[in-house]
Amino acid sequence: MSVSVMILEPQNEFEKSFFLPVASESFFNECWQPGIESLGLQWIDLFSTGVDVEEEDLPIILSELRQLQNWAEKNLGEDRKSKLVERVTTLIEKLPGAFQRKEAVVFIG
Repeated sequence: MSVSVMILEPQNEFEKSFFLPVASESFFNECWQPGIESLGLQWIDLFSTGVDVEEEDLPIILSELRQLQNWAEKNLGEDRKSKLVERVTTLIEKLPGAFQRKEAVVFIG
């Protein structure tokens, strides 16, 4: 299993092809989860079980992603840190683009 991002009920080709890998389940549990727990992050914690996200949820999710990125910089070994930071950076950059349509709902899980 893995954690990824996709748009539910896509309305056009962009939405149908929108897909962002987040982490394998094992990497999420080993590297993301300790940071999530340490920081008390609520939204990112839901990624492991799956969560529907609307545009209004984006600011808090992006904030939590930045917090996790900072945590990883200080607490993970080089290989794991670079892998996590790369995925988080991609999410921060590309997740807002999923909401080209106001009614779009993104599933992360």
